[in-house]
Amino acid sequence: MRILVTEYRRDSDFPERETDVTHIGLQAAAELVDIPVDRFADVYPLSEKQLEALRKLTRETFDPDGHEYFIEAVEG
Repeated sequence: MRILVTEYRRDSDFPERETDVTHIGLQAAAELVDIPVDRFADVYPLSEKQLEALRKLTRETFDPDGHEYFIEAVEG
């Protein structure tokens, strides 16, 4: 299972970037969005606070002013 963060420009319906954050683990991803790990089966929007926590886990950079971010687990 892979864990992906998808980035959308605020004025667009098309993804701009997809980042694989599988290395943080399913437990950390579920805790990030306050979902039990066995129910982490949807696409979840990420708030600025959640993005900051994710940045600390991944060292990725995020632009919450100009973009929206979503996290999900996908097969593969």
